[in-house]
Amino acid sequence: MTYAVMGGGNTGQAIAGYLKLNGESVKLYTRDPQKAERISTQGLEVKGIYSGHVDLEASTTIDQVIAEAQFIIVSTTAIGHETIVNQIKPFLQPNQTIIFFPGYWGALECERILGTDLITEKNITVAETSAMPFVSLADQVGSVAITKIKYNVLISTLRKENQIAPSFMERFPQLIPGESVFETSLNNSNVVIHPPITLFNAARIDASERFQFYPDGASPYSCNYVEKMDKERMEIASRLHVDLQSILSILNEFYDSDYPTLYEALPGLFPTGLGPTTLDYRYLTEDIPFGLVPISELGKILGLATPYTDSIISTASLLMNSDYRQVGIRFQGLTEENLRRMSMV
Repeated sequence: MTYAVMGGGNTGQAIAGYLKLNGESVKLYTRDPQKAERISTQGLEVKGIYSGHVDLEASTTIDQVIAEAQFIIVSTTAIGHETIVNQIKPFLQPNQTIIFFPGYWGALECERILGTDLITEKNITVAETSAMPFVSLADQVGSVAITKIKYNVLISTLRKENQIAPSFMERFPQLIPGESVFETSLNNSNVVIHPPITLFNAARIDASERFQFYPDGASPYSCNYVEKMDKERMEIASRLHVDLQSILSILNEFYDSDYPTLYEALPGLFPTGLGPTTLDYRYLTEDIPFGLVPISELGKILGLATPYTDSIISTASLLMNSDYRQVGIRFQGLTEENLRRMSMV
């Protein structure tokens, strides 16, 4: 099989390294010419659960990366989805598959940008996952560490008639089929966990204080707030007849654990991991516009109140002088009937 991995960050390098260790043909796209040169000439050292040195072709030229790829894995931040889809659009070949790791509503954004005519004409399969397949960290000088594997990660396609190839599912055995891209994006656990804990630790983050994000930052009150946001998310899914799990259940399934409470699970599963040293970080800039804003907007369309979610969006927007709702996913022009039909496609 041939793969193009779009994005040279932690996840992109981890996925590309994992695939190469398993004998797959892989090319990596990165916007950074120095990173592309370093990886192409020196290779990539994979550490942790999987280990070994791999030779890997990396490039800043998109058409060269995706030209012969059966599977195009998009591992950029959600902020980069629109840009990357617009960039690959002119070079797509018939029967290619685009997968967003993780979704953040990437499949629906991809359909909006590509258009249904192009997707149908070229038989493009569009899919997304509910989470990254691994917990990983690249050191940016030649190695990437894969420290955890996530299990029972959902993957859904935009259209049920275009299913993911069995060969892809075999290569990523932690993936399980979901019913729709509403299920995958609404089951993204990051968006409910990261923003409130970040905001409730804003002063120490703004001061660049060194602290462990979950053991030090997740207090009983903040975890209680996360659970109230989680309830709003689950009420929306129930109205759309989308199968959803609580955040605690998702985490326990990801890591094959059995924590009784979220307050115990977060530091137990992630005992290390420093908090960000700036508020201009993906826990706000990605998880709010592409995670919480869609939840809030779905609530508006469905007539469901989301006060806990809305408060985080408003507070973060005012704090950061950014209109996260304006730049986020808002399902403009859709009705409850539209949403129900789309969520069951």
